[in-house]
Amino acid sequence: MMPNSDLKVLGEKVRKERKLAGLTQEQLAERCHVSTKHIANIEKGSMNPSYEILLAIARILPVSLDALITPGMGKTEIELKEFNRIYLSCPEAVRETLMDSTRTLAKHLTEFYSKIENP
Repeated sequence: MMPNSDLKVLGEKVRKERKLAGLTQEQLAERCHVSTKHIANIEKGSMNPSYEILLAIARILPVSLDALITPGMGKTEIELKEFNRIYLSCPEAVRETLMDSTRTLAKHLTEFYSKIENP
């Protein structure tokens, strides 16, 4: 069982990600197949959600399960896990194109920022 302080952190993360996704508690609850009160209690930190509910939340919101349940996870680690989740969510036939596009975009952005930082 998670300590109360961890439940509060988890609740804050769920609330933040839900709002960033533009969802109400009602909408998130409906998509997770739970009551609005259930989501509200998770966000308040007064309920320890089951693995199944956390997994449903992570699938609906643009956040990894790791980012939800690991207090203190750094921004870079969260972003890397998100890249991984995006990559793995694509059909295998699309992954090579995604990687090529990402490499090309990263190269062009790096060159662009180099030019504006060092004119």
